[in-house]
Amino acid sequence: MGDINPKDVYEFDEVYERLLEMDLNGVPGLTKGLKNVPPAKDLVRLDGKTAIVTGGSRGLGLAIVNRLAEAGANVVIVDLAVEFAESAVAYLSTKNYRVKFFKADVRDLKQIQEAVDFTVKEFGSLDILINNAGLWKIKHYYDFTEEDWDLIVDVCLKGTFFFTQAAANQMVKQGTGGRICNTISVGAYSMENYIGCMAPYTAAKSGVLGITRSLSRELKPLGIAINAVCPPGMVTVGGGHFSMDDDLKALMASFPSVPLGDPDEVARVVAMVVSDIGVLFHGSDIVADGGTRWQLRK
Repeated sequence: MGDINPKDVYEFDEVYERLLEMDLNGVPGLTKGLKNVPPAKDLVRLDGKTAIVTGGSRGLGLAIVNRLAEAGANVVIVDLAVEFAESAVAYLSTKNYRVKFFKADVRDLKQIQEAVDFTVKEFGSLDILINNAGLWKIKHYYDFTEEDWDLIVDVCLKGTFFFTQAAANQMVKQGTGGRICNTISVGAYSMENYIGCMAPYTAAKSGVLGITRSLSRELKPLGIAINAVCPPGMVTVGGGHFSMDDDLKALMASFPSVPLGDPDEVARVVAMVVSDIGVLFHGSDIVADGGTRWQLRK
């Protein structure tokens, strides 16, 4: 196969010179052009922004808090785990990060609004919301109780919906737009779901995925982007806090063996999505799972 002669494709005439100028100088109102785009290092900065991270006292939530604060954001951890949260704030203060803690239950609409009001009072605005609070139980499906269902679904699904509502109302009031990111799970995908013995959790996370897609239509015209990041199973405090009988262990051992993630690796993706790097994400579900969804082995 011979080389292509460039002249068979184009002649670098006045027309192409004008097109090159378009690439370099941009098109007014449409593109910036290479001469005018901001440096990539500036696009990941969150200076002057304020974020809430629910479930931010440990595990993935804490990793997200760390990355957002590192990028320059003020961050409020909203959680019920007081000891974890206070220890996290104490550590992050040694890095001169601006992080505060507000105790709230995401199932309670009054406490949600109080958390938003606290954030605005402390830092002046709310620009970013990370809906990360969640919990799960590992049981045979026939052993789950109504109480189990209500707890898991209310934290994961109800909490996400109503925290988003409160945050979006504040963002609209400010008139400056905002970014919302829901941390979900590859368990939200029914056909590729490798997770068993967690039916209420996977149902709730599937619901959060639906909320993300639906609300994107309503929120984008208001200047608010809402997206989801879908991580794999991770090595976290919560993930290591279960005891199971031998029967359940044997059943779970029959499920596909997939790699576990480092929470910080997922936190980097979340930080990217809510920064100006992720400006084109709207209603997206970004799968950051190391191949777990396709059951790829290490």
